[in-house]
Amino acid sequence: MNQREPTFRGGPGQRDVQAKAAKLRAAAAAAAGPEDLHDPSPSSPSPRPRRREPASKEPASKAARQKTAPPRAASARSSPKAVPQVAKGKSGERPPFAVPEQTEARPRRVRLTSLKNFTGVFLLPVAWVWTVSFVGLFSSATVHQRFWMTEDFWFFMLGVVLWLLAFSGGLYLRGEPPLLKWYVRIHEYTHAIWTWLSNGEVGEIKINDDHGHILTNKPTVLVTLAPYFYPLPCVVLIMVFLLFQFVYPLEQAPPLVVLGGSISAVAIFVLLMGMGWGFHFSYSIWMIRKGQSDLRMHGNFFSLVVIYLVNLMVVTLFLILMAPGVEWRVFARTLLSNCEEFSEAAWTVLVHGFEALKSAAVSASH
Repeated sequence: MNQREPTFRGGPGQRDVQAKAAKLRAAAAAAAGPEDLHDPSPSSPSPRPRRREPASKEPASKAARQKTAPPRAASARSSPKAVPQVAKGKSGERPPFAVPEQTEARPRRVRLTSLKNFTGVFLLPVAWVWTVSFVGLFSSATVHQRFWMTEDFWFFMLGVVLWLLAFSGGLYLRGEPPLLKWYVRIHEYTHAIWTWLSNGEVGEIKINDDHGHILTNKPTVLVTLAPYFYPLPCVVLIMVFLLFQFVYPLEQAPPLVVLGGSISAVAIFVLLMGMGWGFHFSYSIWMIRKGQSDLRMHGNFFSLVVIYLVNLMVVTLFLILMAPGVEWRVFARTLLSNCEEFSEAAWTVLVHGFEALKSAAVSASH
């Protein structure tokens, strides 16, 4: 059975390229002008028509009227209501096409990005409840389980701080962050990975020094926003760590001597994880502030809410895996109790608001 070939639409980053190409074409057409597009070149003069004497005065006047009459547009022939309108202008200008008096009313359509932005409003309570649950879980882990005193916490935060210093130093000294070319490649390949995970196909991957784009037949929300919540460097490090665990466990590796002290292999892995997370976090914030077509494709507000919520879920996953004494069941119970409290508070606010409106309507009627 013959399979239908996929249609590759403008994927993430491609709309800016198409918009720039359309602006260049419009500028070239405006620079050419209507005379350059329609008038023949002076190097190839048109042959002179032969003069014919009119048979009588009436046909001659009719021919003169037809010669001086302005040309009618095609829409004037097909529609009886269309009336040609000739604008006053300089001599030698071509008259515009006919404009119909009555145009067919088109039904208004709600833009899909507006609907997605409206959906983002309903995701705000989810983000709020998850944030409160994460803050409570983190404070419990740091105070009761002494997570902030563990080696994993300090090396992870050291990796984040080291990368943020390198990032801000590159912006201050060179005007651009370090490893920008690598980020462009990671960004575009993250789009491609999520396209393949979504059972889609990638038609083209264009990568330059400071920008790039892909063509895909599935520019979904996950594919478009994946580089902003999917830390590919951390995922690669986790895969390498699991591979080492099967071959040679890092806990059994001898410690490395650095600056007169010893560092375990697990601490080095956690340090690299912190640097990878700092790389993902800093570049995501920097790219969002510059304005990206990835966010505009599905609505800026909706995209920002989704990016924040999924990043919060990833950080929660890191905390549960790294913090001692923190389990899935504890976080699930905390999340459920916060959901119940938020729903009760929201219902109370709605009831009081309805009663206030009802009393105001009654007082206004009297």
